[in-house]
Amino acid sequence: MRRKELVSALLKPEPNTNEIDTALPKAPRVTAGSVRAMGLELDHLTQEAEQADILREQLASGSAVVELDPECLEQSFISDRLAPTDDPQYRQLVETIRTHGQQLPILVRPHPKKSSFYQIAYGHRRWHAARELAIKVRAIVRDLSDTELVVAQGKENSQRRNLSFIERALFAASLHTAGFERSTINAALAVQTAETSRLLAVAAAVPAPIIKAIGPAPKAGRTRWMELAEHLQTKEAERIALRRLEQPSVKRLGTDARFETVIATLRAAAANPNRDELITNTRGEPVVRVTRSGPSLKLLVDGRFTRGFGAYLLGTLPELVRRFDEEAGKPRDSE
Repeated sequence: MRRKELVSALLKPEPNTNEIDTALPKAPRVTAGSVRAMGLELDHLTQEAEQADILREQLASGSAVVELDPECLEQSFISDRLAPTDDPQYRQLVETIRTHGQQLPILVRPHPKKSSFYQIAYGHRRWHAARELAIKVRAIVRDLSDTELVVAQGKENSQRRNLSFIERALFAASLHTAGFERSTINAALAVQTAETSRLLAVAAAVPAPIIKAIGPAPKAGRTRWMELAEHLQTKEAERIALRRLEQPSVKRLGTDARFETVIATLRAAAANPNRDELITNTRGEPVVRVTRSGPSLKLLVDGRFTRGFGAYLLGTLPELVRRFDEEAGKPRDSE
């Protein structure tokens, strides 16, 4: 089977086996505000219950909680987050620790290469918060092998449900690259082999620069990342996605909005391969319209920028052509 066919097979969504029976009686309608309030309260209670369960498990194992200088700690050798301190939940965590202290200890091991240092298994955001607040971090210290560390790291993230799909995919890919067996990756992510295969396939199919530009996109789950991966199976699609993500107006968006923007752009490109494209300046103003027609490419400079950018483009085109020929190894014949 060819590589493209293999990737497509791995990315193919599973049939939905959780359809709700429409014959069941409908629940009474409630207002959107009530739903949001109940949802926030349930999330809060669930997080508290999860933290209590983890703490009980740690204390039951005979582990002692100690306070460590955060500057003597280093992150895990396997990264599991795209932007550990760049989201509203992190800011909320900082304020909670500032007000109530750190309730849930992190898990560390003695650093395998540095004396008097420790390596974090899980609790990276609590560590970042402690550094930001200039306080000591409460931690449990255990002797862990590399395998035990990544399994503990993945298990804690799975229990707390705060890693997005693409972060879990990158975590799986990092473990795979580091040489861990599939059984260890399954245990770290608390998933079956089929789901691990999908995570690895998405991580391989979506280029790292695109993932970094989009960010964690927590609202985009497995199905939508798989669709994005399907759209990105050509170099042209990658180029379109990166160019869209590099536009200042898109960079200013939140991570979920950036995901929505790039997948909408790729859907439009797939539906209309001869579409017009707009190139904007740093203020988000469209300057050049690019029209494709077969092998031909037409550039139309907006009238507002004809004297400025249009003249600049005409003046630099000869040099661009010369540089292109030199880089391609095909110097132009002198006339």
